[in-house]
This record gives sequence, structure tokens and C-alpha cells, in this order.
Amino acid sequence: MAHVNLLKGALGAAARPALAYADFDFTAKGTFPTVYSDYKTFLAVAQAFEDTGVRAYKGQATVLKGNAVLTTALQIHSVEARHAAHIRSMRAAPAGGGVAVKPWISLGAGGGANDSGVPQVDPVYKGEDLDVQAGVTITGIATGVSKAAAVESFDEPLAKADVLTIAGLFIK
Repeated sequence: MAHVNLLKGALGAAARPALAYADFDFTAKGTFPTVYSDYKTFLAVAQAFEDTGVRAYKGQATVLKGNAVLTTALQIHSVEARHAAHIRSMRAAPAGGGVAVKPWISLGAGGGANDSGVPQVDPVYKGEDLDVQAGVTITGIATGVSKAAAVESFDEPLAKADVLTIAGLFIK
């Protein structure tokens, strides 16, 4: 809640009213029917939310360039990244299912962008398999730099439209 209040303070009168808990459907319209009763499902959905947050804030950085809100957004981005890493560590623990997931987004099964093991959240990871940054292919740029290592080096931004599509899955 602290980052919500921080952002609302930075936005001032431009802040939109917060949605109420009742406005959300964390089952994603039945996609995750056990989100409230199965800890592993809860953590998988939490991972997707946190990874979305990291990428959403990064996606708005260029939009906010030169705006006083940018500093606040980047502070929240770093907090979201720590949340994402923690949730991923919880999933890797035995109680979380012992999922083979790193604290950061990496290539999933078969080299796909989604490393969560949950195909229903593919939109969250769209573009995370890119190995080109600023027009430079990172794979092979130095000895031992594999595609997996290149992909893990950067979180790709999500465009506002992509964020709204993902959020739409969980808003009634």
C-alpha cells in the first residue's frame, strides 16, 4: 500500500480513484479457480502480477521522461522487482512447489519467454525472449554469452496496452 500512496502523492489531482478489492477477480474469470485454496496456484498468480508490475513501470519510463513522476515510478519499479524476486524464491522453496524458477525472468521450457510454467500467463512474458538491446544482439557478444544469459540481463518493458490487457483478465 505504501507504493500506492507514494504514487498517488506524486500524481496529486491526476490520480484516478483506486479500485476496490470487490472490483477484482483473482481467479481470472475461472482460469485459476484454486487461487484462494492452493498455495502453489496463489504463488504462480502472484509471480505473474509482480513480473507484470516490473515490466509495466519500465514500460512507462520513457513516457514519463522529463516528468516529476518518473522518480517515483522508478522507486516503485525497484520495489516491484524485489517483490518479484521474493515471490519467485517462495515458488522455488519446497512449500511453494519446488518450481525450477530463478529470482529473475529467464527463458522457460523450450526457450519460450514464459518461465513460470503456467501457460495461462503467457501475455505477461510476451517479448521476454528478446536478446537484442539498443539494436545490438547480446547473444555471443562475448565468449559464453548464451541466449539464456542475454535474455536474463534485461527486463523488457510492457506497453500500456499490454498491461491493460493483462489487468483486464483480473478486473470484473
